[in-house]
Amino acid sequence: MTTAATQETERVARSYFEAWTSRDRETTASLLDPGFRFTAGETLIEGRDAFLQAAAFPEDATTTMLDEAYEGEIGFQLYESRRGDRAVLIAERLRVRDGRIADAVSVTDMASFAAFLGPTGGDG
Repeated sequence: MTTAATQETERVARSYFEAWTSRDRETTASLLDPGFRFTAGETLIEGRDAFLQAAAFPEDATTTMLDEAYEGEIGFQLYESRRGDRAVLIAERLRVRDGRIADAVSVTDMASFAAFLGPTGGDG
């Protein structure tokens, strides 16, 4: 049986995924705790506003959820983002408290992520 906490985590985490990957800044901000903490490798961003200023998916990226799991206040999401012929696989662990995401840990191959973020188009 699914607990209320798990249902809330799933609702918030899925809403965040949709808002974040569609670049809906207002909805994304509403789903992040003001003290939100983001970690990816050696990168640490503290605070919702700092995260929103530092991070954004490229406008031309398409992102597909591949797998997800939720238990209590923890959500795991595995997704693939593509830009042209470049793709990156990202796994995230989200912690939801009081209806907002308190922290996120993102795991990806940083070389693939850097290539994904690089410029697109042109003939080389």
